[in-house]
Amino acid sequence: MKVLASDYDGTLRIDHNVSKENLDAIIKFQEAGNIFGIVTGRSMESLLDEIHKYKIPYDFIITNNGGVLFNKQLEKLSTQYINKEKALEIISYIKQTNCISYVVNDGYHRYKVINNVNAIDHKYANIKDCSGQEHEILNNIEIAQIVLSLEDDVSAHQIAYALNTKYHDVIEAYVNTKCVDIVPKGISKAKGIKEICAYLSLPLEYVYAIGDSYNDITMIEAFHGCTLDHANEDIKMKADYIFGSVASCIAYLMK
Repeated sequence: MKVLASDYDGTLRIDHNVSKENLDAIIKFQEAGNIFGIVTGRSMESLLDEIHKYKIPYDFIITNNGGVLFNKQLEKLSTQYINKEKALEIISYIKQTNCISYVVNDGYHRYKVINNVNAIDHKYANIKDCSGQEHEILNNIEIAQIVLSLEDDVSAHQIAYALNTKYHDVIEAYVNTKCVDIVPKGISKAKGIKEICAYLSLPLEYVYAIGDSYNDITMIEAFHGCTLDHANEDIKMKADYIFGSVASCIAYLMK
C-alpha cells in the first residue's frame, strides 16, 4: 500500500484542466488498495467546485496549505486559525503593499477584497468581490488563511520574505504562483499530511508527495518527494523523482 499526496493547481490541474489520464490513474491506484489525497493552498469552498466539476476521486483532502483537514466524507477533522488581532494587523500591513487583492477564508468559505482597482487580477478575477462588506467580514469570522494576489512571482518572494521577517512569531508566508499564502505559525503541507496520516493510521514511510511550487517544498522534503517537468529548478532540486504528470507518477508507484 502506498499513499500519494498531490498538490492541486499546477500539479493535478494543469492549464485549467484535470486530464482524463490523471483521473483514470487515480482510480486504478485506489482500486489497487492505495490511498490518494489532495493537498492544496485553496479553501474547501474553492476546491469542492473543482472536485464536482471533474469528479475527482479522493481519500482525504488537506486545504489551506496544511491548516484544515477533511476525511473522505468531507468531515472537518481540524482547523488552525491565525491570532485574530495579528491577522487584522497583517491585513493592514499588506494593504500598503502592491498586492492586487487579498482573500481571507475561515477554514471553508473565502472572501475577496480588492486592494488595487487599477490592476488586472489574473489570480482571482473570477471570485466575487466582497470589498463592500470588508469590515463586517473581518469582524465576524475567524481567519484561517490570507492569500495575496500579485502581478508576478518576484513581488511574491519579496512580500513573503517581509512577512516572514516581521511576523515570524505568528505566521508562515508561502510563495505560490503570483501569490503569497499566509497561514498560522507552524502550518505546512508536510504537517497536514502527518496529521491526516495519524487520523487514518497510515504509515508515513509509505507516503509520496508531488507538487510543483514553493509551498510544496515542505512535503517534498518530508516524504518521498516528487515534482513535475515544468517545475522551477529550485523545486526539482528538492525532489527525489521528476515526472511528466500525476498519471506517470502513479504508473511508477504501481510497478
